[in-house]
This record gives sequence, C-alpha cells and structure tokens, in this order.
Amino acid sequence: MPILQLHLLEGRPSATKAQLVEELTRTVERVLGSPTDRIQILISEYGDGQWAKGGRALELNNGTVS
Repeated sequence: MPILQLHLLEGRPSATKAQLVEELTRTVERVLGSPTDRIQILISEYGDGQWAKGGRALELNNGTVS
C-alpha cells in the first residue's frame, strides 16, 4: 500500500489539490502497479511563519513565497 506524503505551502484551491491527487494516484498506479483503492495521499499545509528557508521564515502570497 503506497502512502505519499505531500508538504505544501497553504493557499492553493481545493480543485488544484484534487487534480494533484488524481495525477499522483494515476502515476503510482502506472509505475508501481498498485490498485488505486490501495494508494493513500496525505497533504500537510503550512502557513506564514511555519516554513523557513535559509534561516528566515517565509511569508505566503496565495500559495507562493514572497
């Protein structure tokens, strides 16, 4: 049972995340041969101040770093 864990900056629309889940599921099914009902995907989203790069917290602007 493949389990994919995604870490994303928050702010993306639900429809975009749903499309990502569908695409990843199809890819795992094709590459690993896993049945789709066995593939699990976990999405963790992080907001302002919860993600840092180069020693400084990042600010978000509609799902992108500013």
